[in-house]
Amino acid sequence: MQVTLREMGRFRLPLLIWLAVTSVAAMAGPFGTIEAMELGGRVAYWGTVTAGSIAMSMAAYHVAQRFGRIGSLLVWIGFLLGLSVVVHVANSFLFAHWSGVARWLSLAVNVIVVAIAVHLLAWAVEGRAPQVEASQPTDVFQKRLPIEVRAPLVRIEAQDHYLNVVTSKGITLILMRLGEAISELSGLGLQVHRSHWIALDAVQKHRRDKGRDLMVMADGHEVPVSRSFRPSAQDAGLF
Repeated sequence: MQVTLREMGRFRLPLLIWLAVTSVAAMAGPFGTIEAMELGGRVAYWGTVTAGSIAMSMAAYHVAQRFGRIGSLLVWIGFLLGLSVVVHVANSFLFAHWSGVARWLSLAVNVIVVAIAVHLLAWAVEGRAPQVEASQPTDVFQKRLPIEVRAPLVRIEAQDHYLNVVTSKGITLILMRLGEAISELSGLGLQVHRSHWIALDAVQKHRRDKGRDLMVMADGHEVPVSRSFRPSAQDAGLF
């Protein structure tokens, strides 16, 4: 069940963007597609182009995380130019009289505009709240979460470069390292495992199972306490 929720959280935004962009493009028929294709053909064409664009954009985003600002900018420029080349080649097969550098340059400009529009749409769909002065340490971390799950934290689990964040309102996946999250949440919880952080006030009970220490959390999940973190858990009065 948790895997399903994580996957839904990860792909919900790209799916919404794909549906919105495909619908608008299929109806408007930019780049001459309204003259060259019927509605069904435009849906298929723009659905494929949009899906490929989102997939390439997500890949470029993850690659860009490994570099600084300049490196990230170069990655995005490479992504946009590569995307325009792919669409240009596809159009040369689909449409008559589609060829030449001028066509590609025009397409590249449109790709940049569309990319900016897609990212603005993503920002809008995420529903980010206006920035306010943080009054508590947890406020900074809470702003990283979708509005619908912003609530008292229960636990955080590291999964590769992502964090599976569980609050009293639900579950979400964010791109962040556990160490950074723990720094932002200093004093509000405890790391009990190299991959687990728990909120102290969300602990229901402690139990032992075959020599292992487990913390039963408010969401019903049992979080393991590793040997290296056991003294800290004991000092916090968890058992």
